[in-house]
Amino acid sequence: MAEVEWHPVHGVLMTSEPIEAYGGVAFPRGLLESFADRMNGKPLPFHLDHDLTKPIRMRGVEVFAHDRSDGITELRFRAEIHANDVRFIESRPAMSATVMTPLARDVDTPSKSGARLQLGADHAWFDDEALIHAEERLVQRGVSAEYVLVQRAYQFAVVPDPQIYIEVAVSMLLSIGASAIWDGIKALFARRRTPPGADSSIPTTVNIQITHGNSSLRAVVTTAEAEAAHRAIEALDAVATGFQQDAQRSTKSVEPEASTSIWDDPNRRWTPPS
Repeated sequence: MAEVEWHPVHGVLMTSEPIEAYGGVAFPRGLLESFADRMNGKPLPFHLDHDLTKPIRMRGVEVFAHDRSDGITELRFRAEIHANDVRFIESRPAMSATVMTPLARDVDTPSKSGARLQLGADHAWFDDEALIHAEERLVQRGVSAEYVLVQRAYQFAVVPDPQIYIEVAVSMLLSIGASAIWDGIKALFARRRTPPGADSSIPTTVNIQITHGNSSLRAVVTTAEAEAAHRAIEALDAVATGFQQDAQRSTKSVEPEASTSIWDDPNRRWTPPS
C-alpha cells in the first residue's frame, strides 16, 4: 500500500476587518486570539465552501494571530493537507472559518458547558429573536433549558449561506424524539430573513451532528422547502438508532472520522453514512 502524502499549506481564516454581511461587525484582535487558543490542540474540521458533506483532510493544524502593516489582524493557520485534497485549496482564492458566538442576551452569561443540544444559525439570515423562539419551542417540547445552548454563527465569506447547525447527543435525540428537534428548526425556517445582496431563493442547509462518546454522525439536508426538511428530520430517529447501535458495538480506541448521511428527498430516505 502506497504511503499517504501530505503537503504543507497555510492561509487566512478570518480578519479583524468589518464584515458587511453582518452589518459591519468586526472581531478585535483579542477575540481572534481567543479563537486561536480554542482551536489549537484540537482536531479542526475543514470543508469545501462551508459544506459539511465535502470534508478536506488536514492534520497538524496550528492557528495564530498576525498583525498586518495596515493595522488589521489576521487569524492565520498552517497545517498539512492530504495530497488528494490539494486541488480544493488551489481552486479557491481564500479560505474562511465559521465561528459561534453568544446571542446579545448571553454575552455576560457563563457558557453552558453541560449543554447536550447546541443550536446555531447564520446571523445574517437568522437573528437572535429567531434563535430565542427556536429555543422556546425546544423547551416546550421537553428539553431542559439548562441543556440547550443557542448561538450565532458567523461565516467568513463574501455572502454567507443560510446555514443551521445542530449538535445533539444521541441519547437526548432518542429521548425527546426527532419531532421535537423539528419544532426548533421549523421556528428558524419561519423567521428566515434575506440579508442585503443575497439571493432569497438560496436553499437552507441544516447540519445535524449526532454524537455518542467519541463517535459522531453528520446528517445534512439542503432544501428551500420547509416540508422537505420536515420529512428529513422526522426520519432521523431510525438513523440515530442505527448510529447508536453501531457506536456501542465499535471497539475503536481512537477517535474515528465522522461519517455523513445526506437526505435524498425524491426517495424519502437518508443515504447510507459514508
